[in-house]
Amino acid sequence: MSEKRIEEGRFAGLALAEEELVARVAWCYYHDGLTQNDIGERLGLPRLKISRLLEKGRQSGVIRVQINSRYEGCLALETELQQAFGLRIARVLPALNTPPMSVRLGIGAAQSLMGVLEPGQLLAVGFGETTMSCLQHLSGFISSQQIRLVTLSGGVGPYMTGIGQLDAACSVSMIPAPLRVSSPEVAEILKRESSVRDVILAATAADVAVVGIGSVNQKRDATILRSGYISEGEQLMFARKGAVGDILGYFLQADGQRVEGLEIHRELLGVTLDELAQLPTIIGAAGGVEKADAIYAALKGRLINGLVTEETTARAVLALAQ
Repeated sequence: MSEKRIEEGRFAGLALAEEELVARVAWCYYHDGLTQNDIGERLGLPRLKISRLLEKGRQSGVIRVQINSRYEGCLALETELQQAFGLRIARVLPALNTPPMSVRLGIGAAQSLMGVLEPGQLLAVGFGETTMSCLQHLSGFISSQQIRLVTLSGGVGPYMTGIGQLDAACSVSMIPAPLRVSSPEVAEILKRESSVRDVILAATAADVAVVGIGSVNQKRDATILRSGYISEGEQLMFARKGAVGDILGYFLQADGQRVEGLEIHRELLGVTLDELAQLPTIIGAAGGVEKADAIYAALKGRLINGLVTEETTARAVLALAQ
């Protein structure tokens, strides 16, 4: 046998030995539940070598981890959303019939906020059922971490279901005016009032924001319509002009740009979409296939960089991005 054949046989033997070693290390780690230190002692290898063998096993396909959980699909969707839209935060909840989606999404948004808010920071909140549910489930955290709150828009009534649940000692700044007023002229006058101007200015300096996303497809179920801020006729007219949904009362086209020429945009009191987009972290909390177009528009227009939604909605949003 030539020296070359001898060398080839030696390298093949080494490769086979390492493949077996990877398999043994993987079995001990994943099947027997041993620590890397325990495996090293059993096989007479340093812990660093064990770590490298496990990594090699994962890269080569010898080790394949399967997650048997209803959350497996949700975790994959979170990764897809982050990659497709450059999100900082993505949380996808399993598709379930109960409890109401706004409650489930509120809980998910509260959990996401707990992961990003630092003690003493300023949280800006938009109106809507989901955001109010979020505040209700975040109340203990807000008190313990001394989180300060500020509203992103006018309309005291729609905020009270959430803010009313907070500890009396919580710091809350609310815009003392309606979400929408009777004319652009009235809006301009109120914006110059210090009590309104100062709260809006504070909201533009928030560390984190959480907003709901409305959809024209919701028809009478849309929060902005049920709250009396727009009429059914206006909703139809906005849709004809290309609106798919709204954030803070500002209506969006499918490409995420604001629908031009709507009088309502000049009658709103609160943070503008341009000001909202400048905040470091903006989490949109919304779900339901009927909202997929509106959620996609918010993502496309980069008005949010975080999303809390549910599985069916996430799939519908990603389908629009194809």
